[in-house]
Amino acid sequence: MAAGKAKPILAAIVLFAAFAVIGYYAVKGSSYMDVSDVVKLVREAKVTVKGRLASLHYDQASRKLYLVLEGRDGSKLLAVADAEYIEKKYGPIQYLRWDPDSVVVEGVYDPATGTLRVIDILEGCHSGYSQPAIKD
Repeated sequence: MAAGKAKPILAAIVLFAAFAVIGYYAVKGSSYMDVSDVVKLVREAKVTVKGRLASLHYDQASRKLYLVLEGRDGSKLLAVADAEYIEKKYGPIQYLRWDPDSVVVEGVYDPATGTLRVIDILEGCHSGYSQPAIKD
């Protein structure tokens, strides 16, 4: 094969490989685990978990927000978030609106205690502050 034809083919192969690697990490990084899968873990792990919001409790003394997420099979997981983080991201706790059908959180699951230490809330929590309509 001539050297002139080999360069475009080699460039195409390298480009394809690069897109394949990027695609793999994009898919891997965006996958959510169901609560039922998380509670089966035997080692501490950083996970992104999706579930239905079964209950919610704010403890003012400890400044912790306790979310109980429910999986497809009915299994439950206690997720604990620092109120300071929640308030910085969404505003005062008492004004938050939650989507009870779907909450996605990222955190570290500890199988010894069966709890998830929340690092970030990705979906399901909305600020209670609404932007006023723009008047013309």
